[in-house]
Amino acid sequence: MSETRSSRANGRKGRRSRSLVAYDGDDDRVVPLDLDMRAERSRGELQPHTDRGRELEPRTDPEPAESEEPARRPIGAVLPRMADSAFGITSFVIAVVVPTLLTALFYMFLATSQYSTVSQFAVRGPAGAAGPADMLGLFATTASSETADTYIILSYIHSRDLIEELDKRINLREIYDRPEADFYYRFDPTKPIEDFVDYMRTMISTEFDTFSGVVTLTVRAFRPEDAQLVAENVLAASERLVNELSRRARDDSLRESRAEVAKSEQRLRLARAMIATFRGSESEIDPAAAAAAQQGVITQLEGQATGIESQLNALRQTMSASAPPVVQLESQLAAVRKQADVERQKVALERGGTTGTALTQRLTRYEELLTEREFAERAYVSSLASLEGARLEADRKQRYLAVFVSPRSAEEALYPQGLRWTAVVFGVCLIVWGIFSIIIAGVRDHFV
Repeated sequence: MSETRSSRANGRKGRRSRSLVAYDGDDDRVVPLDLDMRAERSRGELQPHTDRGRELEPRTDPEPAESEEPARRPIGAVLPRMADSAFGITSFVIAVVVPTLLTALFYMFLATSQYSTVSQFAVRGPAGAAGPADMLGLFATTASSETADTYIILSYIHSRDLIEELDKRINLREIYDRPEADFYYRFDPTKPIEDFVDYMRTMISTEFDTFSGVVTLTVRAFRPEDAQLVAENVLAASERLVNELSRRARDDSLRESRAEVAKSEQRLRLARAMIATFRGSESEIDPAAAAAAQQGVITQLEGQATGIESQLNALRQTMSASAPPVVQLESQLAAVRKQADVERQKVALERGGTTGTALTQRLTRYEELLTEREFAERAYVSSLASLEGARLEADRKQRYLAVFVSPRSAEEALYPQGLRWTAVVFGVCLIVWGIFSIIIAGVRDHFV
């Protein structure tokens, strides 16, 4: 059959019966069509016919109707359906209601009351310390001294060293293993120190106000007197640490100054010892004084020679050269000049043959030793002044722990805050349940 067309005998004026036939294009035979066959063929292949002998006329096939696909629902619309379903209700009860109910029952009937002690302190310096001149200097001084020491104290409060020290002093493990404590908040004393440090971070909390420099210390325990005892020992240990830090800073500041003083003192001693050795070896207390005395002798001899020469010139004008007074004055003049030459040679020549040194050499060596001693004395005086200044500066920068809110015994238990933690558990479980519900609904919607 080359071309198949469908015809329907549909009476428009009251006829309701329809016949489905097909005509062969070669011999115009009528071939009945099965209804199953019609379903398998496309809509355009079957056309209705009202007359058997009428020629088949082509007609335009109607546009096929758009296939109706199931509309996908958004994930947000599926979640309420899932929540209304049995699975959603069951999961909500298991994931949200049950944990919240168990938490509420625990804090209502099982959780032990915890008492807290609050204390406030600050790390301060001497009241008379001069402040910085500008705001930048104020910030730098605060950040480098008091604030830095405060952060050290905060780290020390939550450190293993403090926990071990408190455990030795007040038996800290026994305090947090009281018989009245519940199983959740009680600490097992057989656990290692690392677990105990983590546990104490939940029982000892600190808050630091960077603007005022005030630290708020909160200590919790199962008995009010235990909380007060732990807080007092924490403050005492922190104060010892501040004093130790202040002492170390003072020693570090003075150590270099003291070392410089010791070096200058040693140098001064060495200079004085060298002068003493020189005096012993040269047998002279002061070569400068000896040189001055020697120069005085030479000057005196030269003066005498000048006087004798003037007298001799006066006699030569009235007497002959062979006159006894002239000969006597000439002899005296020659002797004085010879003595002056001898004294001059003592200054420049070595003394005592090969064992001594010339006066000029001794004087030069002595002046070098004096210069070294004077410089050592000045350096020593300057180092002493630096040491005194460093000591005053160290005293000015000394730190101490100022406790202005002392620990007091609590009268009412403020912890463990059961209502708050019940609400937290409910919120967390609700969020987790909602996230998983959205994920499951999205997966289901993708396969629908």
